[in-house]
Amino acid sequence: MAFDDLVRQVREQELALEQRHADTRASWRGLRGAWREGWTPTRIVLAGMVGGFLLGRARPMRKVAGLPASRWVQIGTSLWSLTASFRAKQAANTAEEAADEAGVAAVVAADTAEVAASEVAASATGTQPAPGTVGAAAVGATDAPRPGVSDVRRRADPQWDSEPRPAEAATELSER
Repeated sequence: MAFDDLVRQVREQELALEQRHADTRASWRGLRGAWREGWTPTRIVLAGMVGGFLLGRARPMRKVAGLPASRWVQIGTSLWSLTASFRAKQAANTAEEAADEAGVAAVVAADTAEVAASEVAASATGTQPAPGTVGAAAVGATDAPRPGVSDVRRRADPQWDSEPRPAEAATELSER
């Protein structure tokens, strides 16, 4: 198998993985919305009643009544930091989704601007644009890179103009 074929297969697999990631994210958003819509006031009251009944049957208070006050403070601070980390994770997910949507919007805007510029240039010169050039971005060419796909992995290492100083060279080697 040729190297070019291997590179092509890797790129196809990366695109497939990123598509599955996007599909999973969309499915998760749908599940989260359905879960929140499913919690009606009646269901919340019933869950509280069932939880209260089970808590009353288990009688956990006789087990925790002997805990010192310092242990209660420790439990409270642990729960507080746990909820804070959940809120931070949710904020990070929301920011990531907004960045993804902004990236897609930027790609669409760039494609639209390119199509409009081609049409304006063609009408100004009085010539017809070449077939397949105008509207290809709007339709979505199959060989165009997908929005949100990072090419950072494919960039070559930077070339240096001169040798690094000894301290930089030692740091460079120690970081690898």
